[in-house]
Amino acid sequence: MPRTLLNNKNIKRPSTKAFAGDDLNNNSMKKEIVFPLIVGIIFGAMVMVFWQFTASLRNQSARLAQLETATNQNTQTVNDIVTFINNATKGAGAAETPAATPAE
Repeated sequence: MPRTLLNNKNIKRPSTKAFAGDDLNNNSMKKEIVFPLIVGIIFGAMVMVFWQFTASLRNQSARLAQLETATNQNTQTVNDIVTFINNATKGAGAAETPAATPAE
């Protein structure tokens, strides 16, 4: 199988200029990329901070809802116990005769 060699003179290479009249300067390209890169990194960091804050806020909100539910249940239980004790002591007090007060 014969090998064919490419003639380098016939291959068109892309021009190294960004525009026809502008020279491509590596320093200017670096300066043009750095500012958007820094802004993008700062914006990304801010989004991550706010996302973390929102996740933490939702977690605390869920904990607060659980605490409110437990508090309401415990309050109802305590109220039931107090009512039971009050009813039990009223029943025992009614069976007893009140102490006679001395006449003056």
